[in-house]
Amino acid sequence: MTDLTPEEFQVSEDGNAAEVVSAEVGTEPMKIALLVDNGRQVSSGQAINPLRDGVAAFIESIPAEHEIGLFTIGGQIQRRVDFTTDRSELLEETADIHVDNFGSVRFIDGVRETWDRRYDGDEAWPIFVAVLTDAIEASAFMNENRFMSWVDNLRAGGVTVHSVLWRSRGSGFAWQVATGFAINLAKNTGGRYTQIAAATAFEDSLQQLATDMAAHWDQVSIRYRVIYERPDPAGRNVSVNVTRPGLDLQLFGDRSMP
Repeated sequence: MTDLTPEEFQVSEDGNAAEVVSAEVGTEPMKIALLVDNGRQVSSGQAINPLRDGVAAFIESIPAEHEIGLFTIGGQIQRRVDFTTDRSELLEETADIHVDNFGSVRFIDGVRETWDRRYDGDEAWPIFVAVLTDAIEASAFMNENRFMSWVDNLRAGGVTVHSVLWRSRGSGFAWQVATGFAINLAKNTGGRYTQIAAATAFEDSLQQLATDMAAHWDQVSIRYRVIYERPDPAGRNVSVNVTRPGLDLQLFGDRSMP
């Protein structure tokens, strides 16, 4: 049933009616920002070729209707290819990724700047896929309160952040490296965090992620995303109904990918 209107949804919290703002089926294609750590850690591990192979495998495994933008974030943030469905352009630029001689990564700044500058804010499927090492996180956006407020804004915008991270170091302070932020964003946005022990696993891991993302989109894109203003007072128990006769309704809390 693809023609339901916002007026046909009834939402309440603890019995208090809420105003439904929008209710849309998410059949719009995914808009995927692919952020690649090309910092010095890649060079020290002789991982540039496995990294390129993994990024290429991801691009080739995402169905053609979905847009992908390619960005590198090792030390400095650089847009390589703006959002496009042209796989040949993306693959050509992927083959030209080289190591940037920085020992740190700007993962959070990469997500933040790309979200602010390259997304309109009304996309049905805004997705970030980060290909990372365990380099030190050097983003300027490190204040904890600002960070958590920003994460809430990402969630409100329907953003999902997936990460595949090559952990080349031993034990360490996870919050000081990209690892901690990758885990945090995946947990808070319904994304997936995958940690690999060898750079050669980039290809299989990113190909599997792309395959799972496409299958998840096929399954979830037929669901309505209902946005509403919370009532005053707000409640803890949410109920949703539709007024059109003869319909059954199944609720999902978010679009988290298994």
